[in-house]
Amino acid sequence: MHFEKRKKKDGTTFFIAVDEFVDPLTGKRRRATVSFKTSTPRGRAQARRELDDKITGILADLESTKEKRVETYTFGQLTKDWFNVWVTTVKPQTVEREQLIINRLSRLIADDVLVKNITPLLVKNCLEKYQRKYGSSFATMQHIKSTLNKIFDYGVLYNILPFSPSQIVKLKSSVADKVAKKKRLERKFLDEREIKVLIAELKKRRNPAYLDLTLFLIGTGCRIGEATALTREDFDFDKNLVSIESSLQTHDLKVDDYYLDTTKTAAGERVEEVPEFAIQAVKRCVTRNEAVDKHHRELPSSAFHFSDVVFRTEYGSPISSHSFRELLSRITAYLQKNCVRLYGFEWKKNVVPHSFRHIHISILRSDPSVPLKEVQERVGHVEEETTDDYTHRLTHSQKKSVSVIDSFATKIGINNNNVENNNVENLP
Repeated sequence: MHFEKRKKKDGTTFFIAVDEFVDPLTGKRRRATVSFKTSTPRGRAQARRELDDKITGILADLESTKEKRVETYTFGQLTKDWFNVWVTTVKPQTVEREQLIINRLSRLIADDVLVKNITPLLVKNCLEKYQRKYGSSFATMQHIKSTLNKIFDYGVLYNILPFSPSQIVKLKSSVADKVAKKKRLERKFLDEREIKVLIAELKKRRNPAYLDLTLFLIGTGCRIGEATALTREDFDFDKNLVSIESSLQTHDLKVDDYYLDTTKTAAGERVEEVPEFAIQAVKRCVTRNEAVDKHHRELPSSAFHFSDVVFRTEYGSPISSHSFRELLSRITAYLQKNCVRLYGFEWKKNVVPHSFRHIHISILRSDPSVPLKEVQERVGHVEEETTDDYTHRLTHSQKKSVSVIDSFATKIGINNNNVENNNVENLP
């Protein structure tokens, strides 16, 4: 509480006592005041009592209003109120994905159901009924329950609910769900033989930037958006370092609307040591980009987009996750038909851009000499809690990781000499 001196239009002086309180309905801070004429100790004490009484009365009225509101508060209103707050804290693409789940919630629990009548048993029965009706996968049901948890947690935070009716509900995956999930994961991962075949097929593609992007992803474990956001200025070729500070957003956007966003997590902003074969891939891209840019400055084309990024399409625009995924899908379809004839084994894998991140991490985790902390720092994962929080590293060098990745590259034949015959000149 504090006091302020004010003047009326006629020049006479008066005083006000000011204090703040939290509105129990909105959770926001509000301001309350009372005025008094003389700034004496007695006058201030009286103003303080009056202001306390005023705030007490306001809070009592608000609590009464809140109780009446809770009595008629529906699940649809709760979902809408939560969404309006949550949407300001996440990225647009996250909102798009969550909107699909929210649209399903009304099939799960009707919008006009009173929140006070929602119990854990009701949530459990609704989830089971939904899964039976729509044949949803365990992963989809997990996402739906996660959204329910966030909605009901919001209700608890703002005193609309005494507890979350969804938190204690446990989803159980069937044996079939577990087997299906394992198969999906296995299809995305490549062993050494499969990586060699993929590299061989990428070498046949018209735009070598896709091959170099793949090598860079294997060598660094970057997310695709992080890699395609990188420019020449993000690299220190003398020290073989890359600074990762942003992520390129391309989903459902035209080329001119692509934009840079923050990395997925705060830990995603990092500096990585890059193995030599991946550095050479970057240098090849930079050299090609300079030559292509020079050509299009001399012979302009409306189809060409000048861009500063390292990994670009033939038209100069950044390689998007969608275009890379499409290329990998075409290679997958080709190998499913021709792998036995060309390479002597059946191709059963479904390669996606994120596969290379898993490959990178798997290579490092297969070597017990690479500390877990070092792997986490390289790929921008949040550090593990409890026991791992007490694991202290004596150095922040990533030389062991780079050595392991380089050895793997040599083992499967994607070292510098085998990728391209011509060496890239050292860049300044």
